Amino acid sequence: MEYRKIYCPMITAFNEDVKNNNLPSYITELIIISIKSLVPSENFEKVSIDYKRYNEEIKLWKNYKQGANPSLLNLFDKIDSNIYWKEKDDSIYSRILPITIVNKNFLDIKDEVIKNVLFTNGNIESLIEAILISKLIFLLINGEKNIIEQLKEEVINFSQTDFIKDYGKYYRISIGKYEKSFKISFEQKKIFAINVLNLSPSKDFPVLNDCIEVLMLNKTGKTTMGKCVKAILDNEGEENLVPDYYKELIEYLYRLRKGRISPEALKIEHYYLPDVFQFNVGDEFFHSLLNRCKVVKREETGDNTIIYLSTKSGVYKFKK
Repeated sequence: MEYRKIYCPMITAFNEDVKNNNLPSYITELIIISIKSLVPSENFEKVSIDYKRYNEEIKLWKNYKQGANPSLLNLFDKIDSNIYWKEKDDSIYSRILPITIVNKNFLDIKDEVIKNVLFTNGNIESLIEAILISKLIFLLINGEKNIIEQLKEEVINFSQTDFIKDYGKYYRISIGKYEKSFKISFEQKKIFAINVLNLSPSKDFPVLNDCIEVLMLNKTGKTTMGKCVKAILDNEGEENLVPDYYKELIEYLYRLRKGRISPEALKIEHYYLPDVFQFNVGDEFFHSLLNRCKVVKREETGDNTIIYLSTKSGVYKFKK
């Protein structure tokens, strides 16, 4: 039963991306990057994102990404404060799924979710929404009752002072450069979140609102996360749209959750990151993030070079 509660939302997230984009887009790519960057603690029962690896994965992703959004593109140049504070990064919701699934303590989940959200986006609404959705999924996976009450308590007890003290350093732009009053905006968004949890109509927190309507009103869900909540509640998840590799990733998450993977097995002591564009058709090489690779096709079109790499996880199309 526990495995199904993990399998159903993950397979739904993968399937929804394929349905919405006719192929695995940057949403799936970011889920996989998050999974590949997870490392269990040697001293605690916690699984965290290794941000040295995460940063290297993002640099590599720039050349094979299938689409992106402004927040993600903002990672590659001088950061634009308007994008960081105002835009909403739609990859956040799927990225927090692996974090939520592999950890058994919500304080650990919350810590990792906050850091991962702030990596791409400083939008206060997105932050609070991600925390509440991760808690909702955590509570459902663990068979908890009184979910709405627990979510309300999470909002009410979300201390702005403690948050800034503990996580201010994770913002990519100083909170002091927030164009309005950060403190006022923070408290306003908490109130709006409570309204959504009370099923009051609101234009704010649309993804959270969808999830709550699925939970409370038995709706089918309009967003990917709403459908993930529905999948947990119904114990169902379509299995025919995604490659077996994605199912293997879900099994891997389950083993991480159960503590069956050694931290030593996942550590990369020395990164070997060769430029994939230096290789020709037929060349085989090792890459710390891609493992064993083989160039199966190379194209030169004008100023562009396209490399197709065959790896264990599939064929990557790199372009520069």
